[in-house]
Amino acid sequence: MLSEEKKLIGLKFKVDDMGEVKHVLGMVIRRDRRKGKMTISQSTYLQGILKRFGMEQCKPVSTPLEPGKHFQELPDDENPTNTNEYQKLIGCLTYVTTATRPDLASAVGILSKFMSKPSKEHWHGAKRVLRYIKDTVNYGLVFEGKSTKCSLIGYSDADWANDLDTRRSTSGYVFQINGSTVSWCSKRQPCVTRSTTEAEYVALSHATQEIVWLRRLLNDIGEKQDQPSIMNEDNQGAIELSKNPRFHNRTKHIDVAYHFVREKVGDKSINVNYCSTDKMLADVMTKSLPRQTFQKFRDMLNVKEILV
Repeated sequence: MLSEEKKLIGLKFKVDDMGEVKHVLGMVIRRDRRKGKMTISQSTYLQGILKRFGMEQCKPVSTPLEPGKHFQELPDDENPTNTNEYQKLIGCLTYVTTATRPDLASAVGILSKFMSKPSKEHWHGAKRVLRYIKDTVNYGLVFEGKSTKCSLIGYSDADWANDLDTRRSTSGYVFQINGSTVSWCSKRQPCVTRSTTEAEYVALSHATQEIVWLRRLLNDIGEKQDQPSIMNEDNQGAIELSKNPRFHNRTKHIDVAYHFVREKVGDKSINVNYCSTDKMLADVMTKSLPRQTFQKFRDMLNVKEILV
């Protein structure tokens, strides 16, 4: 399939085939075609971050943030702590998060809210993320060819009103193809929601936009998506709202834009299924979790130690 794609690209652009990619933008890519396995990691880049911020000899920890940890904005009458360096650190962590480490997404998303005015507490949280990186410096994404069919599955979740300053909720989603993680997001919602159901429905709408794009991408590269993609959700109210327009009295104030999910259920692009919270993979995108729960979801993300 890739040879055909190369030919098509070559018809419109000048192309130099430099062989199989092994390094790109700080990422190391390894393939084992016999086992149908590929890994993407950034251990050298991560070691560089630890050195740059003086954390090479730090004590490792097993989670990016303390379980249940919440941060608040620095009061107006207090001065920020080393803003420029904090911004540089969050920038480095954001790149790693978007490239190869979805297990960092929630922590980095939380800490990035304070880039304009970081406090000592925010710095303490950021350095804890570095201590977690110290413990998992050789971890990366693992992709395994378990099937010849591209089966796209999504997980959507929200943590209601968890921002103590604005009372906005956090949305999170994860998408996998045949058990390998291909897309993820942890993001503060743009509006204050009035209930858990509403927060979950807003998150579900954001996730639906992503799954529609992923389906189009798969179709474009020849992996036809003939059946509705499964979207897992752990809130029964949000599921009912996505399928039933008459579920109205307490939700009529919800912005029309978020009913995009209902449209995609109707045209059979997606099928929203109930998923119990203990299996809700997107939970790791919305909050800091206890060690055992966090590590379970990290394994489900297929973020694993990559041995050289």
